[in-house]
Amino acid sequence: MERIILDVDTGLDDAVALFLAAGLEEISIEAVIATAGNVGLDKTVENTLNVLETAGIRCPVYKGADKPLVRKPIEAGDFHGKTGLDGPVFAPRQFQQAQDKDGIEELIKLVKANPHQLSIVSVGPLTDLALAFEQDPSVARLCKQIIIMGGSFSRGNVTESAEFNTFADPEAAERVFSSGAKMVLFPLDCTRQVTLSRNRLSDFQTRKGLSNAVFCACMESYTANYTKRGQGEPQMHDPLCVAYLVDPSKVETEYCTVSVDIKEGPTYGKTTKVATISENGVLIAKRIDIPWFWTLVERALANLP
Repeated sequence: MERIILDVDTGLDDAVALFLAAGLEEISIEAVIATAGNVGLDKTVENTLNVLETAGIRCPVYKGADKPLVRKPIEAGDFHGKTGLDGPVFAPRQFQQAQDKDGIEELIKLVKANPHQLSIVSVGPLTDLALAFEQDPSVARLCKQIIIMGGSFSRGNVTESAEFNTFADPEAAERVFSSGAKMVLFPLDCTRQVTLSRNRLSDFQTRKGLSNAVFCACMESYTANYTKRGQGEPQMHDPLCVAYLVDPSKVETEYCTVSVDIKEGPTYGKTTKVATISENGVLIAKRIDIPWFWTLVERALANLP
């Protein structure tokens, strides 16, 4: 059983990551921290609570950072809608509410109370982790591992050079990548390979269950936003990080050191990799078993209300 802390900026593909973590027997969600990213913090918190309530998951949800370390905030509403989760309509919540305690302080406490036992799945800007490592540098090496969606070693998706999560807080990303923590990184080079076809979405639309219905509503919006921009089928970035925890052997990887350009200019937020010997760098995902990934999504949704 993989015990995880999820750090999310819940938009449409984050919702899939949450459903995947909630529905797989191999994973136990210990806590979720919502951070600013795809949209502002108030919206990412609401979106996170709504998805977890839909999935029937009772776990503490904390608020993380409401802005990047240095740069001005940017958002990705073009892909996720004004709410960050446009598409589904949620009923009033019965049990899920955000905790009053600070998410970054709680992350530190949880990791220190469970050394080398908790994996952190970070699928938004890396601000929360950077702040946690700044407050207590020992936390970086006390995590079992950190699975990150971010970066690109080819073309970016918010600028020519940079991927959104890294561009949203380059200084935080640079701090985390140089922290010495055991890390696995899913960059755009890998996540762009996994897309949701119209036929697959149609198949999901024939299935029952509230979580499945919300998943489909999210993916309909996601598909429409990709189509509107002429960018093909929607890409399943964030849930790949959760899938990795179930069976790392399904992912082809390489060890590299990763650096982030933190100088303002056309390459601000660009990630660069240099091959290194095993375990002296970041484990970077290159390819994932795509049919296997979709079997996980199907199983997770089938297990949920």
